[in-house]
Amino acid sequence: MNYFDEYTSNYDMNDKEINYKYYHSYRVKDVMELLAKKLNLSEYDTHLASVIGLLHDIGRFEQDKLYDSFKDKKFDHGNYGAKILRETDILDKTNINSEDYEVVCKAVDNHNQLKIDDGLTERELFFAKLIRDADKLDILYALGNEEILELRQDDKDITKELELDFFNNKQGNIKIVESLNDSIIIEFCYIYDINFKCTYEIIKENNYYEKIYQRIIRKDIFKKYLDYTNKYIQERIEENAR
Repeated sequence: MNYFDEYTSNYDMNDKEINYKYYHSYRVKDVMELLAKKLNLSEYDTHLASVIGLLHDIGRFEQDKLYDSFKDKKFDHGNYGAKILRETDILDKTNINSEDYEVVCKAVDNHNQLKIDDGLTERELFFAKLIRDADKLDILYALGNEEILELRQDDKDITKELELDFFNNKQGNIKIVESLNDSIIIEFCYIYDINFKCTYEIIKENNYYEKIYQRIIRKDIFKKYLDYTNKYIQERIEENAR
């Protein structure tokens, strides 16, 4: 049993949310390895990326146990996950160098924040950006796959403030979300917080947003968002960003 399975064995895998986060963690691990390969990282840094991917949501399990909810208004799972890693011996079991323990903790702490903290080292910042991309890639994959994740919707129009943010190329703030449809737009806003060209390419190659759109009932509401998203992604790819 590896360090992650050992930790999660303390939680009920029959719980739908726990089960989802368990497999999400392994998928993000795989995505981190894919991104590391595309970015030509060393064998060791690829392993480090893999560890970060597997552990990025470790705080979610206790969150579900305590609150029966994944709403981060009540609980910062990134910050709590970093606390777990700093206060236990989990990282001692990962075969990474002790000088990189804080790289892992900073990446976990920052993976779910609206913006990355100031003051990180270049190495900490790189892996924080990498896990943010990988996490978004798997969430988009899951939202487009009805066998993995329910796409929760309603019949409401998008909140005007959120609409303005989206078309001004701003990340969506969860604090202004008023409906389930608003929550979907938050996922469309992911495109404004992508750090690597290869991430945009993966989104485009796998048609992640088109697959989400096909699951949407009120397509009349979301069509302009889809068109703008596709245009924005193509522009970022053509910019030749890293």
